Amino acid sequence: MLITGCSSASTGNPTAKEILDGNSDADIIKLDGLIYSRNTNPDRKPENGYSKGKKIGEIKKKTTNTLWFRNLYASKLPKGTEVFSTNEEYKSGDAPFVILVEVDGELIDYHALVEG
Repeated sequence: MLITGCSSASTGNPTAKEILDGNSDADIIKLDGLIYSRNTNPDRKPENGYSKGKKIGEIKKKTTNTLWFRNLYASKLPKGTEVFSTNEEYKSGDAPFVILVEVDGELIDYHALVEG
C-alpha cells in the first residue's frame, strides 16, 4: 500500500506579488487566498455569458502594494465594488473558479489563477 500526502503550506498558485511584478498593469482580485485575473479572452466565456449569483462581498481596498495584498483587495477596482459568484459554476462551500463584478451595469468575469 502506498500512502501519499499533500502539504497545504505551498499550493504553487501565483501570488499578487508574482503577478504584479510580471505585469504592473494587471487587473487582479484576491479572494479566499486565490488570485483572480480579469478575463480578456471572449472564448473563455459560456456562449450566453455568465449570470450573477450570490454576493460574495465587496472590494475592501484598491492597491498594488503586494506585501499587504489581502482578501477582497483589488489592483484596479475601487473600494465598494460588489463581487458575486456565478450561477453556472459555483458550488456552495467551494472557492469559485469564476467571480463577477458589476461595473457601470456590465458584468466582468475574473478567473482564478491556479497551478495545474
